[in-house]
Amino acid sequence: MDTGLQGKVALVTGSGRGIGKAIALGLAKEGVDIAVNCRVNIDSAEETAKEIRSLGRRAMVTVADVTDESAVKKMVQQIVKEWSTIDILVNNAGVSFVALVEDMAKSDWDRLLNIMAGGTFLCAKAVIPVMKKRGGGKIINISSVAGERTTQNSSANYVAAKAAILGFTRQLAYELGPYHINVNAVCPWTVVTPLSLSQVGKEELERIRQGIPLGDYPKPEDVADAVVFLASDQARLITGYSIRIDGGMCLPVGTRPWDEYVRSHKEAVKKAK
Repeated sequence: MDTGLQGKVALVTGSGRGIGKAIALGLAKEGVDIAVNCRVNIDSAEETAKEIRSLGRRAMVTVADVTDESAVKKMVQQIVKEWSTIDILVNNAGVSFVALVEDMAKSDWDRLLNIMAGGTFLCAKAVIPVMKKRGGGKIINISSVAGERTTQNSSANYVAAKAAILGFTRQLAYELGPYHINVNAVCPWTVVTPLSLSQVGKEELERIRQGIPLGDYPKPEDVADAVVFLASDQARLITGYSIRIDGGMCLPVGTRPWDEYVRSHKEAVKKAK
């Protein structure tokens, strides 16, 4: 299937490693040139860029703090100067934090909101004039199922930031529709990365996995596949929405393991006979 992405230019924030790296590589495999953004992990970003070039695509590393409006503007100007345009923006930059509200400093609250919600706002604001000039574009925001529902694995500041991204996505989609700029979000559940393993633990992740209807956690590549779809021509009439990637975990059916669910229902049938 032709995705229509060959020769496009994408800016992917926080793409030196993890989900962002997978997104950058996923787009590159479809023929997209990638601006790899990072704040401090330059070596990781350079490695991502090297892998992109090995796929036959152009790559540049752009060092910028997404909470700094001036730095974001300069980053966008640099990309446009070298590659003429930006067709796709993926707002992925983020951090994780776990604490109860009563134990949370205001600086902890501000930091997550500024990086995730604030960074999404500033990067989108900076690319809008570029996309208007070229006659369209795709903005894809990485949120989370934590932005849609209560979660046991996140903190209030993280949930608030991800919820803000979803609200921003819907409203921006409405504002930019007449300019043929699609704005959508991707909402993964817990993605298995070294970070999630260190925070939750292998045994706890395995316990939770047993309750996932499709039997597995999302991988970074699963998130990348959703981003590629939303960036493609196949998603030309999709805007203002979010794609949930959770293996069915967030279906409103409780948290029992699937086999226990089936067993209890079969036992109920036997008792009814």
